[in-house]
Amino acid sequence: MSSQYTSGRSGTTQGSFERQARDIASNAQDKISDTVEQAQTMAQEQYDKLAATIRRNPLQAAGIAAGVGFVLALLARR
Repeated sequence: MSSQYTSGRSGTTQGSFERQARDIASNAQDKISDTVEQAQTMAQEQYDKLAATIRRNPLQAAGIAAGVGFVLALLARR
């Protein structure tokens, strides 16, 4: 009879642990989703700012892009 009591009790404890694990996983998933959403919003804002800057100064943007391309080409040749 004591083995039934022990197994029943450990089943309850196991169920409690499973519930806690599910709650923790759910909270983590919610936090990750929120963080991803914030990162996407920030990335979109930065993209919009960059696009606006390029529209205002297209020659400067082309010059910077050419310079970066030149430096990358030099580094790639090494």
